[in-house]
Amino acid sequence: MDIGAPKQRALLALLVSQVGQPVPVDVILEALWAGHPPPSAMTSLQAYVSNLRRLLEPDRAPRTPATVLRTSPWGYLLDISVVDVDVCRFSEHATAGWRAWDRDDPQQALGEFESGLALWRGQAYPEVADAPCVVPEVARLEELRLSVFEMRCAALLAVGAHEVVVAELGAFMKVNPLREYGCELLSLALYRAGRQADALAVLRTIRVRLKEEMGIDPGPALQQRSREILNQAPTLDWRPVPAVPTVVASSEPAAPPQVVTTAPPPAPGADVAVFVGRETALRQLTEALAAAEAGRGRVVTVSGEPGVGKTCLLRRFAESAGVPVFWGACPEHVAAPSLWPWEQVLRAAKASFPERPVPGPVAELLDRDPRSLVDGEDITGAALRRFEAIVHYLTDMSQNAPMVVTLDHFHRADPSSLQLLAHLAESVPAHRLLLVVSYRSDEAPILAEALAALSRGELARIDLKGLDSRDTRTLAGAILRQEVSKRTAEGLYARTEGNPFFLLELIKLLAGEQRLDDPLTAPVPVSVREVALRRVARLPRPAAELLSVAAVAGRHFDIEVVAEVVPIEIDAALEILDTAIAAGLVVEDQHRLGWFRFTHALVTEALYETTGRLRRARLLRRLGAAAGRAWARGTESAAEGAEYRLPAPDAPLPLTPLPQRPSPRPVVAPPYDSGSRGCRPPGPKSRGR
Repeated sequence: MDIGAPKQRALLALLVSQVGQPVPVDVILEALWAGHPPPSAMTSLQAYVSNLRRLLEPDRAPRTPATVLRTSPWGYLLDISVVDVDVCRFSEHATAGWRAWDRDDPQQALGEFESGLALWRGQAYPEVADAPCVVPEVARLEELRLSVFEMRCAALLAVGAHEVVVAELGAFMKVNPLREYGCELLSLALYRAGRQADALAVLRTIRVRLKEEMGIDPGPALQQRSREILNQAPTLDWRPVPAVPTVVASSEPAAPPQVVTTAPPPAPGADVAVFVGRETALRQLTEALAAAEAGRGRVVTVSGEPGVGKTCLLRRFAESAGVPVFWGACPEHVAAPSLWPWEQVLRAAKASFPERPVPGPVAELLDRDPRSLVDGEDITGAALRRFEAIVHYLTDMSQNAPMVVTLDHFHRADPSSLQLLAHLAESVPAHRLLLVVSYRSDEAPILAEALAALSRGELARIDLKGLDSRDTRTLAGAILRQEVSKRTAEGLYARTEGNPFFLLELIKLLAGEQRLDDPLTAPVPVSVREVALRRVARLPRPAAELLSVAAVAGRHFDIEVVAEVVPIEIDAALEILDTAIAAGLVVEDQHRLGWFRFTHALVTEALYETTGRLRRARLLRRLGAAAGRAWARGTESAAEGAEYRLPAPDAPLPLTPLPQRPSPRPVVAPPYDSGSRGCRPPGPKSRGR
């Protein structure tokens, strides 16, 4: 949504920061005009308020009282009872996470902390962050965000994701070097990852820094952790949590977490009780490793939509590889230094081959100040020498024995990391090295140049899709630890298309509500809705608006009908749809020209539910009329087109399969059974039942 002029955006941010509380007019004027409001400021403020009310309540009838942005005797306020604010949801997730942690449920805590952090999009209230009334709230939220991030890492450690924590907290501590709890967690993660010396080095570094900058000693917890690591205390060792459904929340963000059914397998060698499907992908990786062992190095890319299980697949492969696997990942919730994933790979390689000399440029990278490298620097001079040293260091290690370098979540890589990837790929075919790179398919344009460079060599591509219906049933049974009926499994598959993250969240909701036999009518899980809407929000505004209208039409929609209602020219609508297709949200119907469908039913439902009832009703009437005109232009009469029956505007969204023999010119959706959950009109009477 386009909020308008900068001061109008600042006004909304100010009101949101004080949601539920009136903000006095003089405070607003002070904040918007930095203490120097002009004589016309009051007139401008009233115009901004009027504009915001039109945006927040587009369907409000003229001269009726505003219900969202209200006027009170003390100023203006946003009514907290009728608005949904990310800050409130973030606090709710944080509170739920801490409660789960207190009752020794790290899996549930991890899911709540992940959901809360996924709501962040940079600094809180950047437009008014310096306003005196907002400064305390910004500081509170930032401290809460850092604490939730640390607790997320604590939950990851509790479920066994040591390597993931090393990657995430390593970058976090570069930016927040005096966070003692973060340092305590990082040292434990390093110790559990077999890096005792690095764990002690982290503790020494913070001790020196606290002494020099603050004149204080570390707290008792850090001192105790140092003694435990020196003595290799058994209490530091990880012990599996009871086998319950678990979310492996690496650094995929919005990338949503991956799904397994026991404690997650974060590091090579971890024991996984259940791993469903992916036989073809595992076979491809195994064949690529066999070629590398024979001296014909390979590069393999693993792509797929968020939550499809890329990290889980790579962890499974690493367990069975039987050769050294060096892992690097790009974190999501913190800004990482340039070449950060390569730094992780090189540290692991150095620890595995301590007898091999480390080239000077590599040592400089590992010992660097995080500000010493500029992101995206040109491949000239010192940068090129550093790249050459890294390539020789890694390829020389693979001369006598094969090894694997895995780069996870590389769609978030910095430009220098992408350039180094392309540089190393040129040398891979001549060595016993397997290079595996994973990324989100909807982020592929970011890696376009790097992928083009990889394609010039021995490149194999693995495009992960959702689990099939059989594997969906197997995974559901493993999660629930009971037999799942075929009908339930088919319902789960219809709602999730086998996406493991969607599947796990839906099963958790169904199990909690004791309605496992009825997966088709369950609401969209909150975490899935947040992920889906976040993906849509990343699209250009016209694409997001078009998808919102299409979702009211149904999961399957005729683009000509939707374009007429938006309204927009059909050529422009098709161009807009290209961005949604590239993002993996929509696919073209291969059976009916001009028809498209949402990739996931749950995405359609999430968009449908976020459209107000009155707007839905108006859109449904317009879609019905447009569909009638579409039929009139085809083989049917206008009179027949006018007879479409529209469902109630608050009806839930249906899950209608494609018809076996599609009609020549169907309307807003294909025919559906009278008992289905409908929001789309059936066909004309002449095509009726």
